[in-house]
Amino acid sequence: MKNKKIEVFCGTGGVGKTTISASRALYLSSQKRKVLLITIDPAKRLKQVLGLEDSATGEITKIETSNFNLSDSGELHALLLSPEKTLNRILGGKTENNIISTLSKPYGGMNEIMAVLEVQHQLNKNEYDTIVLDTPPGKHFIDFLESSKKIQSFFDKNFSEVFNFIGKRNKPGRILTKLVSSGIDKLLTYLEKVTGKGFVNDFLEAIHILYDHRDVFINGLHLEKDLMNVDFSNWFLVTSADQLKGSDAKELIEASNRFMHKDNYLLINKSWHKFLEEWTTDKQSLVQLRDKLLEQENVIKESTSQYSIQQIEFPEIFENSPAKQVKELISHWKSL
Repeated sequence: MKNKKIEVFCGTGGVGKTTISASRALYLSSQKRKVLLITIDPAKRLKQVLGLEDSATGEITKIETSNFNLSDSGELHALLLSPEKTLNRILGGKTENNIISTLSKPYGGMNEIMAVLEVQHQLNKNEYDTIVLDTPPGKHFIDFLESSKKIQSFFDKNFSEVFNFIGKRNKPGRILTKLVSSGIDKLLTYLEKVTGKGFVNDFLEAIHILYDHRDVFINGLHLEKDLMNVDFSNWFLVTSADQLKGSDAKELIEASNRFMHKDNYLLINKSWHKFLEEWTTDKQSLVQLRDKLLEQENVIKESTSQYSIQQIEFPEIFENSPAKQVKELISHWKSL
């Protein structure tokens, strides 16, 4: 398995995706690489796995890898995504605008777009050998993949009429006077009556700020091409053998198919295959249980066998501590 600039981990909820991606980042750092682990999973399990405080959200934090018994380590940093702090970081300072502030809250609707911009921002800085990306579960992962479409549509010609009124010489408070003989002025007049002039000015100011930094947003479109570049990225689609995840894994592969390339992996977590094949018993009830568990795992393998994707099994880890689980998983990465 080749080391790449980006490694993407995705999967439905409850399959151990965040723990697996954390173990991968730690493993890569043990190979004397400088690694950044970014999670945009709203569950924030990474805090528990790596012992991060709530105050670390939105800040790049150095992880003490010695806690995981790693010798000759490189360097690992982690980032729990905060849309608001990402926006401030890429725009070069805090943005004082009520609408942008609301949109950039954790559930304000800009999570996936901010994730794309954060990853591209870190790639542009070129400080890390590898960026490991822990994506949101299920549908939110698809939203992340398609964020480039949202960025493109926002800055396309449909908005050119608005942006024509918003230039470097126009202050937001004076823009309303420019919207004469335009279809937009009717909408803004209506909004002003319903919400008050303050909202309209905030809206225009928000448009002004975003358009003034349009190059930053458009630059984020490069990430889509990078994710499809076989020399640039590895893909890990994580599923779990302890749940009936065969159909979920298939749907995930199909949804991300246009982004993936030949270096992609279906990672079957919590696999009992190795243990069950070595398990012999004379009790019929236990034989049936063994066969049922093996069949459940085979359903996942068979449902995804038609796709060009390599399958990797990660065994069930019999540890309660997240840190101990990660240590076991690191050992498995080393054995691949």
